Amino acid sequence: MKQRHSYSNLLYHLVFCTKNREYVISNNALKNALYGFLKVKAHEIDDCIIEFGGWYDHVHLLIRTRPSMALSETYRHLKGFSSRAWHKEFPEHPFAWGDGAFSVTVDPEDCEELILYIRRQQMIHNSRTAVKKWEPED
Repeated sequence: MKQRHSYSNLLYHLVFCTKNREYVISNNALKNALYGFLKVKAHEIDDCIIEFGGWYDHVHLLIRTRPSMALSETYRHLKGFSSRAWHKEFPEHPFAWGDGAFSVTVDPEDCEELILYIRRQQMIHNSRTAVKKWEPED
C-alpha cells in the first residue's frame, strides 16, 4: 500500500461466487489467472490481497483495504476488472460473477486460521468440511 500519514488496517474476508454457482473456475491455470487479475486490480486501487483461494464456483480473499474507498467500490473494481480480463484472456470459457458478495471484517489477531482456511479450499470442499461462518449461503 502507498505511504500514508495515518494508519489503518482494515481487513475483510470477501467471497465472490460465479453466476448461478457454475463450476467455471475448473482448473488451477484458470484459478491462478483469476488471482492474477484480482491482484493487479487490487494493487491499482491501493488494496492488498493477503490470501487467495477458491473452489470451482467461488473465490475467497483476505484483503486489506483503505478507509477512503467504500467496500462496495472495492467489489465493483475487483469483480468488473477480473471479469473483463477473463473474457479477454479466455474467450472460449464463458465467465460471469454472481450478484453481490459475502464479506466480514477480520480481526488482525485472528487472521492465521482464516488464511489456512483460504489456502485449503480445495481440500476443504473435497472433504465437505466447510466452515459456515466463512462461506456464503446458497
